[in-house]
Amino acid sequence: MRLWPGAVGGAPASVAGGAFGDNGRVTPDMTGLVLAGGTSRRMGSDKALIDLRGRPLVVYVGELLSTVCTAVLIAPGQRRLPDLAWTQVDDRVVGQGPLAGILGGLATATTPLMAVVGVDMPEFSPPLLALLADRWRGEPALVPVAGGRLQPLHAVYATAALPQLAALFDAGERSPTRALERLGAAHHEVAEPGRWARSLNTSDDLARFRRR
Repeated sequence: MRLWPGAVGGAPASVAGGAFGDNGRVTPDMTGLVLAGGTSRRMGSDKALIDLRGRPLVVYVGELLSTVCTAVLIAPGQRRLPDLAWTQVDDRVVGQGPLAGILGGLATATTPLMAVVGVDMPEFSPPLLALLADRWRGEPALVPVAGGRLQPLHAVYATAALPQLAALFDAGERSPTRALERLGAAHHEVAEPGRWARSLNTSDDLARFRRR
């Protein structure tokens, strides 16, 4: 049995700083969380376990996240993913969407900040997450805005915001976007959405990514 991560070669070679500065600079006060609890209905198979450049997608994304985070957590939803060395966290309530997974991560993280990405976002930007962390001044979260849309699944959350987020969730809120707006999260305008905001939702999306 092979335990991921720990693959020869470390993080994916495609990490790129682009418009957001240098890559590979770990933010010492930030944990990373990969949201991997979706049903993958449109993909037709479990997204987290799809092979991407020789490793499961969840490992590819987790290793990329580890380039800017001191620790990585996985929120796998209703199941446990096999052969992962990273800690897998429970949703606050199973089957209640990404906010439940974010709350599970916040309850487990031991750093002041937690960077969140979806497992289906292999082109997410570690440098952008590091930039958000650098700009944190005590806000409950820092969220990029691209094309007029908040990107709550490519954002940095303060672990101190757990009680307020949990209260909103327990009162029935399930939308990360609405929850962040109600908390007063800081917005970071990004001129162009770029590939970092894209998700692999279908087999066609996956095929296009593999051709690059």
